[in-house]
Amino acid sequence: MNKIKAAFPSFVTSLNMVCGVCASVLAMQGETRLAVVLIILAAVFDFCDGFVARLLNSVSEFGKQMDSLSDLISFGVAPSVIMYEFAVSNGLFSHYVALFVLLIAVFSGLRLAKFNIDPEQTTEFKGLPTPASALFVISVCYYCKTSDATLAQALTSQAAVIAVVAFVCIMMVVNLRLFSMKIKMLKIKAIIWQLILVASLVAFVCIFGVLGLAFTIILYVILSIIRNIINRDNSHGDTACHVATESSNNK
Repeated sequence: MNKIKAAFPSFVTSLNMVCGVCASVLAMQGETRLAVVLIILAAVFDFCDGFVARLLNSVSEFGKQMDSLSDLISFGVAPSVIMYEFAVSNGLFSHYVALFVLLIAVFSGLRLAKFNIDPEQTTEFKGLPTPASALFVISVCYYCKTSDATLAQALTSQAAVIAVVAFVCIMMVVNLRLFSMKIKMLKIKAIIWQLILVASLVAFVCIFGVLGLAFTIILYVILSIIRNIINRDNSHGDTACHVATESSNNK
């Protein structure tokens, strides 16, 4: 029973990997819709495996490494293949030039390696997590594939593809602190940023459909920047009060 308990989180992680592999194969065959669904499903498994591991007290180094390998496939390789197929099938780039979109997979690997060796990324992230970057990429591709709207036509361009690739690659490795969606306590003040993001996600998806995922990722970055500014100002204010108190006590 203990062995089954210890192996269950890794089993959930393996489902993440299976989704990523299948999504990559389907994307190469032009089955973008199914590939996108599988990547979203992989993100669900990615969230659940950590939750299950903590719930069963089965957190291990093996599970951590397997999780990163699965994430590289599901949120690095698979989105790259989807973007590649999108760029080539729409005649935006030649087969060889379009290979630059594989930078998404490369920077995903860098992001995951950085995460694995940084002990500070337990309660918050430095750089955009790979699942978030993947959701941004696939939401744009899916929207353009399934919509005839003016915005979809504008996004189906060389400039848009380059901008999307540049955005996710830079955001994954930049030292910008982004809040985690892990909930430690159920106090409103402690999870206010997460609540705002979830509420915005629901609203964006209802209004814009799958493209709402991309808008949510952009909002996630903006909210994190605002949070960092507020925390920095509060920290400076606390330091100033502390110095003033010490000065008063020394008189």
